Amino acid sequence: MTGDDVKYVKDRLVELGYLYASTKPRFGDDSFRATKAFQSANGLESDGVVGVLTWSALFGEQPKPTPAADIPPWIGEPARTEIAQALASVSTKRREIVLDALQFAVDRTTNPTILRGFYIRGGNLYGKDLSLNVMTQSKLNSYFNKSQYAPYFDNGRESMMRSMAKESGYTIVGADCSGMIVGLWRHAKVVKGDFDASADQLYNSYCVPTSTPKAGDLVWKSGHIGLCASPNYVIEDGGGGYGIQLNKRKDRRLLDFRTRKVKKMSGWKHCGDPKVY
Repeated sequence: MTGDDVKYVKDRLVELGYLYASTKPRFGDDSFRATKAFQSANGLESDGVVGVLTWSALFGEQPKPTPAADIPPWIGEPARTEIAQALASVSTKRREIVLDALQFAVDRTTNPTILRGFYIRGGNLYGKDLSLNVMTQSKLNSYFNKSQYAPYFDNGRESMMRSMAKESGYTIVGADCSGMIVGLWRHAKVVKGDFDASADQLYNSYCVPTSTPKAGDLVWKSGHIGLCASPNYVIEDGGGGYGIQLNKRKDRRLLDFRTRKVKKMSGWKHCGDPKVY
């Protein structure tokens, strides 16, 4: 990790005598060893992770929460509170990526009537030039005319998306599940603008498995990928009838905007810590 919060922790470890120097805002092997030594000396689990308890022991205070104003107002409670707390204890880059994703996600618990992000097979959230993939009328026409994508917008999904797009003034973005992550990474400049990968590649080639996910990590099941907004909440582009939604990681339920019914989905299989940030 890198960021101002990492430098803050390293400065404190230097002050306490656990770290020799704090010249770069990067949490490397020396920071990891120093954190473990501090934890061991203070009766904490010696895992090298600066979580809430370690932060509190270092500074005598809880991490400063991300201001509620940073999280879109359409995200309901308790997700809003948990995500704010989760973002307070991760790097600046992770916060940037999660907050970017949240602006396109709806929260079914607030009974949304319109999507902010469509499921568009083959679409990336941000293009190679980092422009948003806004689904204009001409882009929708081009997409719906591709016969190979028909299974992703049939059974009422095309009419639903056309109606919502028109209602929004053609401001809704479009991507598929991997295209959402690819676009977010491009926009955050943790990868090059021409970077691309499938859902399976994103997990298998660009992640280290983790059993303790945090904000900015990925969740994966064969052929599908999502982004952790916190340990318990995930942002995913769920499919033609669902679009980009926020839901619970261990209780995956999505609102079908065609039927207005909530469907319980199959669970995620693995969590991954991205190597690129």
